Amino acid sequence: MWILTVDGGGSKTLARLTNQATSQSWQQQAGPASLTNDFSLALSNINLLSNSLCQQAGISSKQAIAVMGLAGAGNPQQHLQASQQLAKHYAGFLLTTDAKTSLYGANLGQPVLVVALGTGSVAMRLLADGTERQVGGWGFNIGDEGGGAWLGKQAVRELLWQVDSIAGITSPLLNAVALQIGEDDATLLPWLKTASPNDYAALAPLVFSHAGRCDIADMLLKRHTEAVQQLLWRAREQFELPVVLLGGLAEVTAPLLNSQSRALLQNARGSALDGALILASTLTTPLQNNTISGQHHDE
Repeated sequence: MWILTVDGGGSKTLARLTNQATSQSWQQQAGPASLTNDFSLALSNINLLSNSLCQQAGISSKQAIAVMGLAGAGNPQQHLQASQQLAKHYAGFLLTTDAKTSLYGANLGQPVLVVALGTGSVAMRLLADGTERQVGGWGFNIGDEGGGAWLGKQAVRELLWQVDSIAGITSPLLNAVALQIGEDDATLLPWLKTASPNDYAALAPLVFSHAGRCDIADMLLKRHTEAVQQLLWRAREQFELPVVLLGGLAEVTAPLLNSQSRALLQNARGSALDGALILASTLTTPLQNNTISGQHHDE
């Protein structure tokens, strides 16, 4: 049996094609596949990866079962639209969120709380009885606190305050941000009008790189850390679960957490692609247009 697993987020997409009979696999990376941020681009990148991997393996996609975890797949309308366009290419098809595939991969299907910090942010827990719960991940407009886009937006907001001030831009961090997006009405307004979550997230590394040498950066990192800790504890509630931090901001955020939060952390035992493979292996019925139980909302 051939299984195509896909992990699609706001910044990049990973795909792996596995021959279960031989354990041979092929893996490739492409651009983002967030159904929320850019639906057409997401499907284009998925199809690009699928076609390339199938060509390498010398098979047709109709021979493969596809299990995809995509950002935005928790939105029922986007889930339906994506399924209608993607499922026809495969022998079997399952679409869920990237948060769910990460959840199953993080502790290889065992109980765990995953806090994912990438372009956005979301937490999910998996209990011993198979119960799942997502917390956060409501999207850039209203949530995603502690994610890269949220942190970048905080930096831009601080920049605008200094642009409007008599003193002008005095912060080393905000000078660095201004070099990327502008420092006056003529340059800032066009950027603000078209900026995507990815554009804001691209500014987040500047906040970390200015830590300890810019008061604004230190303030924003404190705000970031508090947001991540709030997400962690709101999601863990009363359950005794190990915590895995995932995503592009996980490694730089972990040392900033308080000792109580750090004591819960463990390294991931597997990836989102591993989680997708676990989900595929638990299914014994045909996958055509199946969905997996669990509560999810848009990321």
